[in-house]
Amino acid sequence: MTEHSNTPVDPFDPQALRIGIDDIAVERILLTVPVRRPSKREFFRVRPDAEYILDSLVFVRENDLDREVYLIAPALRAELIDAGQHVRLFTCVNKRGVSFLWPARLPDADGAGRPWHVSALEIAEEAKKSWIRMQGNRDLGAYEMFRAKGELGEPAWPDKTFRDLIALAFKDRYIDTPHHDVIRELNGEL
Repeated sequence: MTEHSNTPVDPFDPQALRIGIDDIAVERILLTVPVRRPSKREFFRVRPDAEYILDSLVFVRENDLDREVYLIAPALRAELIDAGQHVRLFTCVNKRGVSFLWPARLPDADGAGRPWHVSALEIAEEAKKSWIRMQGNRDLGAYEMFRAKGELGEPAWPDKTFRDLIALAFKDRYIDTPHHDVIRELNGEL
């Protein structure tokens, strides 16, 4: 027997238990992509690549303060055209590195809400180049844009295709059957 093996080991010795950050290898896995408008207190960027932007039809289910955005399958667009909203989905990231899809409404043909929608689209264009914060101004009847004064660096875009981001964002909120709960609610069946 060696002398070392007879030495009792303290299982609670802080030096033996200490681990450095370099000792743990981790990989951040993107599992959730929120679908929401940028909050009034966050600086964000919009991915400028055209392949990360999509005009589509969504349904917004509002339940008190909760808003859930559902993507509508092409086969059901005609059925839900009056209940849906035409949006431009922008791929965004905030300065904390959280990716999200922003469903910015496109202006309606009747002009309803036009200043709000147009100002949001203008802000999205600026956010392709700079860190931006936006805030609604009821007196103005539109969104106001605020550009970051400091250098916040380049955004850290997720290593995912736009298709993958859409799949993560709408994995539980895709209306692809006439028997979907959202359609059943609209028809008064639920």
